[in-house]
Amino acid sequence: MNDPINTNLGCVVYTEMANGITAEWMYTKNGEATYGSGIGIRLTEVNKKRRFEGTFEITYLDASGTESPKLQLIISYETGFYKVRWMNNEKITEVGAGFERDQKLLVSYTEVN
Repeated sequence: MNDPINTNLGCVVYTEMANGITAEWMYTKNGEATYGSGIGIRLTEVNKKRRFEGTFEITYLDASGTESPKLQLIISYETGFYKVRWMNNEKITEVGAGFERDQKLLVSYTEVN
């Protein structure tokens, strides 16, 4: 039987800041967990009603301080939830879905193969 904890799955919490967002994230892949933080700079105008909606240039750091490549983060609002995509060189690398609570955006995501 497959162990569900070995599923490649992540969670990220975004918090709004003056010109973008900050991130706290964790990801499990092949039973190994990694975690870290991130900073995203807003590339599109703020939507006053859905403040997390938009496009960001984001860089993540793991717990040891290793930096990811800069990614394009696209957050769009669907009926009742947010749809999230991460892109590197115009290729979608991860997809996710989330919702807003207590002025934070909570997102579950996975890699795209």
